[in-house]
Amino acid sequence: MLKKLAGFFLLLGATILATYYAPAAVKTPFYILLLFAYFRSKNEGLWLVLFLTISDGFWGYFSAYEAVLSILPGLPPIEVGHLYILLTVVKASRIPSPGKYFHDPFLKLIAVYIGFLIIQGYFLGLSTEMNVQFRMIKFIFPLALFYSLPRLFQTEDAFRECFVYVFPLAFLALFAQVFTITTGQTPSQALGVYKKFWFTVDVSKGKTYRGFYSSAMVLTAYLGAFYYLARKEFFHYLYLFAVAGAALLCVILSATRGWLIGFSMGLFFFVVFILRMKTKRVFATLSIGVVLVMGLMLIPVVEKQFTNAFLRFTTLEKLAGGDVTAGGTLQRLDKRAPPVMDKWSETPLTGWGFSDTFFKYADFHVANQNVLLHSGILGLALMILFFIYYHAMLLSRSLALAKGHPFKGVLLVFVIFFPGWFIIHSSSGQHFSFYQDPCGGIVTAFYFTFGAFTYQKTFAYKKRKPIAAAPENEQTETAVSA
Repeated sequence: MLKKLAGFFLLLGATILATYYAPAAVKTPFYILLLFAYFRSKNEGLWLVLFLTISDGFWGYFSAYEAVLSILPGLPPIEVGHLYILLTVVKASRIPSPGKYFHDPFLKLIAVYIGFLIIQGYFLGLSTEMNVQFRMIKFIFPLALFYSLPRLFQTEDAFRECFVYVFPLAFLALFAQVFTITTGQTPSQALGVYKKFWFTVDVSKGKTYRGFYSSAMVLTAYLGAFYYLARKEFFHYLYLFAVAGAALLCVILSATRGWLIGFSMGLFFFVVFILRMKTKRVFATLSIGVVLVMGLMLIPVVEKQFTNAFLRFTTLEKLAGGDVTAGGTLQRLDKRAPPVMDKWSETPLTGWGFSDTFFKYADFHVANQNVLLHSGILGLALMILFFIYYHAMLLSRSLALAKGHPFKGVLLVFVIFFPGWFIIHSSSGQHFSFYQDPCGGIVTAFYFTFGAFTYQKTFAYKKRKPIAAAPENEQTETAVSA
């Protein structure tokens, strides 16, 4: 595992060097070589996580439109994440289909509706300028991962490979949170990339830090920790709890209410419905968690941020009491939502589609209102029905499995995880839509492919046969070769 991680971080480090520290002439050839290396590689997990990291951001590096290639004259540069997705489609087209997943018919229906939204956008008014047409294609194209990932990830090992790289990134995200809170600058600024970041504040002067590093990676790590804790194979349980704890601490230190509610809900459901641990393991896990938190609290400025975050979370009481601004800390309901809803009310059934009006009034801060603006009542209903159908299938399959089946609790992980994710989507920024950026496309396609793969695997799962005892010299040879 250490060799794999070393290779991954060498690639990530080289990408950072080429993007920010090498002469400008180096960046484009390096990106081309990076994409070519992916196209020739069979290690899909490593490259998916690498390009997700580039698309998601890391330590203040890779903000929007920084890792790009200028390919088409007269058009905006293309994100490296988009080109990665294009190559996944090309690679997947050469691989036989693994067979139909249970949710494929629903995905086809969604694809038809997206086609309708494109046509509707033209009827309601979409500029014919090339950059606008190009932007629409870039909006939709990441959804192609729903085609490519099922073909590229056809084994349990392939999915597990992703989490080998994702889990350490959760700890690095937590480090970046603590570093920024204590120093007032991002790690990238400390390493010589001088840019302004809106979330770098002086916490010691009473200001609340609101930054959140690698949010998509933290979300994926949290899911993976639950999954493999339920799977009870491949990763040590203390390591998985440490990953989950690091992800939760990232959320707490960010003082982001929706994320804390979503993560707390997932943890509560996981402990109540899935986790089965002996008292000794529970005590060991809690002890490590207490030591970690107490260690962070010894840093005065971090302790101050914990206090500020707690005070911010308590403003939800005002929201429950009828104050839509939550004590002046929330603008979504009284400022952001009304313009979106007013424009949606002009075409309530199907929304504005991919039109100029949608692009003008879209606001990802109010996610469900934005879905209504884009796709109308029909689109929101179709999305909600898909979520219900998908997770109902996983739940029904879990209930049908015999007690003690290794995938019985694993399937439930998706069922208990998603409601918290949807709360994050609804309260802290849009995650689900009929379009995506590369980061959102990778995370959502990976999630739904991973869940459907796990569902299918329950039908073909066979217990591993115990290895017969071998002569002492043969056992020694086997151990050495391993």
